Amino acid sequence: MQRGKEGTSIQTPNVEVEVITGGLGVTAMIRNQGSVNLTGITWQISLDGGLVLLGKKTEGTISLLRPEKAEAIKVPLILGFGKTSITVTVNASEATHDEKTSRARLRVVFVRLIPGDSNALTATLNLVASDIKAPTMLTIAGDGTNRLFVADQPGIIYVIDDGKVQYSPPFLDLTSKMVKINPIYDERGLLGLAFHPEYVTNGRLFVYYSGQKTAEGVDHESIIAEYTVSAEDPNIADPSSENIILRINQPEANHNGGQLAFGPDGYLYIGVGDGGGAGDQHGDIGNGQNTSTLLGKILRLDVDGGTPYAIPPDNPFIGAEGLDEIYAYGFRNPYRFSFDRVSGALYAADVGQDEWEEIDIVESGGNYGWRILEGTHPYDMDLAEYLNISIETLKAPIHEYSHNIGRSIIGGYVYRGTQSPSLSGLYVFGDWSTQFTKPDGKLYYLSEIEPGVWERSEFSLANEKPLKRFIFGFGEDEEGEIYLVTTRFIGSVLRSGEIWDLTVE
Repeated sequence: MQRGKEGTSIQTPNVEVEVITGGLGVTAMIRNQGSVNLTGITWQISLDGGLVLLGKKTEGTISLLRPEKAEAIKVPLILGFGKTSITVTVNASEATHDEKTSRARLRVVFVRLIPGDSNALTATLNLVASDIKAPTMLTIAGDGTNRLFVADQPGIIYVIDDGKVQYSPPFLDLTSKMVKINPIYDERGLLGLAFHPEYVTNGRLFVYYSGQKTAEGVDHESIIAEYTVSAEDPNIADPSSENIILRINQPEANHNGGQLAFGPDGYLYIGVGDGGGAGDQHGDIGNGQNTSTLLGKILRLDVDGGTPYAIPPDNPFIGAEGLDEIYAYGFRNPYRFSFDRVSGALYAADVGQDEWEEIDIVESGGNYGWRILEGTHPYDMDLAEYLNISIETLKAPIHEYSHNIGRSIIGGYVYRGTQSPSLSGLYVFGDWSTQFTKPDGKLYYLSEIEPGVWERSEFSLANEKPLKRFIFGFGEDEEGEIYLVTTRFIGSVLRSGEIWDLTVE
């Protein structure tokens, strides 16, 4: 089943070439996105350009492809040299058709894909800073200095000023307050940083980090705390100024969320994961659908109106069953979200479970489906019946993609800068890596080609080489230019973190 813009069912059969991959030969994944069986799907993989001695054109048939299923088609051996274009076409007997083209370099029997969809925008990445352990995010203070602030997962915030990282002393060191993270791999750590909209006059900033547990039966606490900048040095926060405004018990080490961002309304928004483990197996109904817990939610707080905070008067659960802090619910792991500087829309990337990644435009009171649905696809339909929830009332993502394409979606920003006019109004985002064992992050953008219809494109890269990085986040400077946060290795053993600026020709 798929749902349209208003949650209606889409019955038209839809065959899609999801992705093309290289290596020894070429593989493409073909998916039935419709709701009926597709039969007699003919396919062709053809190479154009370069010197192709073997495997120039291969054809075949998929006799049956059921709804929601995907099947691999392959050219097991290609022999050739030089740059080529790989085009995969599929035709189903039900009159559906799709075609996808990727560029590649042939090196005898090895096929190396060149990043980017056909006719996609070309991105240039310029290294801004390196020698950081495991940066999770980048933001600005909004004070006119255009300094960049980087949160490093082990618990340190660095200032980048005019391309130089201030390592010692750092802006803020939280390592003594945090859990000791596993340097090989961990989802805990320093995950969020946001500066108050009036930082230039009040010096207030907010952090999201993984603190030691104070209760039994949990793994750690997610702590949202306020700090103030030092009165003596604008590049150092006062470490003694901590004011903890919220503690959230986390039953597992993963799915922490971590995003902090002030909305155009001046309120602080907080992304919180479902509590971890797999499948949101917390209690009878999980945390995503349970409005009596803060887990699996996006929260909205007024940090100016009370001690330690007040509830915005129009939060959706005031006077209703559910915690007043909740702004929207039904999330698995909303690790990164952002507000469009022009429209004010809240774009959230929710990391999926086993099969689907999604992007949502988040509205007050919206239920985004987890764990009933993963993206638009059934995950636990019995839970919907148990809670008496109609599927049509769940908010559909504006875009989703399967784990044939990526593994963990990393939310970015709608571009509103001036250096790359062709990128204006497009949503830039990425995927952490297609593999866990080696860095293979991908860079994408999303465009609304007609009202309610969104199209994903993979950026071409100016150097025509794979990124070969894990993508952990994105950031904006004061002018709305976009930055990319990456590491060359998983974990925080090595100082492999890097910050890049992204421009488009």
